[in-house]
Amino acid sequence: MNELYHHGIKGMHWGIRRYQNSDGTYTDAGKRRERVADERRARQNDKIARKEATRQRSWNAKNSALLSDEELTNQILRLQREKQLKDLTAQTVRPGKKKALDYMERYGSQALSAIVTAGTAAYVTNAMTARSNKRLAEKGYPVNIKGWHVEDGTLIPNNQ
Repeated sequence: MNELYHHGIKGMHWGIRRYQNSDGTYTDAGKRRERVADERRARQNDKIARKEATRQRSWNAKNSALLSDEELTNQILRLQREKQLKDLTAQTVRPGKKKALDYMERYGSQALSAIVTAGTAAYVTNAMTARSNKRLAEKGYPVNIKGWHVEDGTLIPNNQ
């Protein structure tokens, strides 16, 4: 058995290309494929450029003594412009976020104080009830405390 079998892609005919015409131009599928590949390469190149700019900025900050006056001035101007751009774009707040911030500013402290008050009241009530029930049980009165039982006038946890 010294033969090599190759059946290609199912439904494909010999000599017919999927992405190129016989004259070398791209088919519609080929154009689409090339466009997607170009976009992917562009995104990858942008990512690499951003990393390189960050690395360069970091290097410049660490080694500012090695920079010439012109390079240092250019770096300072660049950083100032970036900060100015960030400050200008930060002023535009989306309407939904603005409403949420206004609502929290108006009602947030009231809601928080109500939650804290209710939680504290529940904690104190439970603590006082447990303490008074324990005292009653120690005196011999029948008391139903969750997780505890009375045995010979002594309050004992249920797991013992």
